[in-house]
Amino acid sequence: MSPMSTESEAVRERPILVGGTGRSGSTIVGHLLDHHRALALTRPMEVRFLAGRFGLADALHAQRIDPSSGPAAAQLAAQRIHDRWYLRAEDVGLHTSIAREELTNMTDTYLAQFPIDALMATRELARVIMARVAPGPARWVDTTPANSRQADRMESIYPQAQVVTVLRDGRDVAASFVQQSFGPDDVFVALQQWERRMLRIHVATMAARPSGVLTVDLMDLVSRDRASSVQAICDFLEVDLDPQMLEWFDHNVVATSAHPGRWRSQFDEETARAVDRAYAEAVDRLSARGVHIPSE
Repeated sequence: MSPMSTESEAVRERPILVGGTGRSGSTIVGHLLDHHRALALTRPMEVRFLAGRFGLADALHAQRIDPSSGPAAAQLAAQRIHDRWYLRAEDVGLHTSIAREELTNMTDTYLAQFPIDALMATRELARVIMARVAPGPARWVDTTPANSRQADRMESIYPQAQVVTVLRDGRDVAASFVQQSFGPDDVFVALQQWERRMLRIHVATMAARPSGVLTVDLMDLVSRDRASSVQAICDFLEVDLDPQMLEWFDHNVVATSAHPGRWRSQFDEETARAVDRAYAEAVDRLSARGVHIPSE
């Protein structure tokens, strides 16, 4: 193996995993990093199969908790790769980078090897899929929101991974979800989901290595402290500040990109007050658990 190949493989073993609660700004950070000459977004930009619910990280965790349940968890992960994450939309999914037959061969090998060496099987499946999803020499960036909630479990697959967690006011997260075709369509249900995910992010972050996770407040990034926030991300990832990043950022991300306070204008006055009360209660519960709360 040539020194160049060894260096390239080492870079690929240090992925950048951007996440959050969903609707929290991870896409903005993903595109920002994609404009760095040494970094590149995956295709699709949310691979899902690693950190998504019942994905590879969960299957490996199930094996460690109860080896008798591991193979079934691996089977479920493989099934979801094909049925849920392969073709999510016409231009979204693993199908944009991998042929179905090739992927089937990959997951068949994974399932055969998993009972023998679950960690090796998981790392190898991740490696071969990511070689198609992010084929270039650049360090790859994935923006699956669940990355942050799985920061601790993802370290088993990629011990040198770095996780960038983007946090946003839960009221705005909930208001954003109800306008999407996915996720909760009730603002109070969406707010409950935000609370659960914030707690899971906290637990995962506490269990991960301290140097492996950076938390970014969306309002700091897009409005209050733009330059320092971008620099902090670059410092964390140990990359230079690329002028192309700043050019894209200045032209495409403005102070209103985070739509702060949308929960006030999106609902009638009575509903907005109820959302505010529910959020205050959620913040009290999270704060009591030591969870970092994003600023308004």
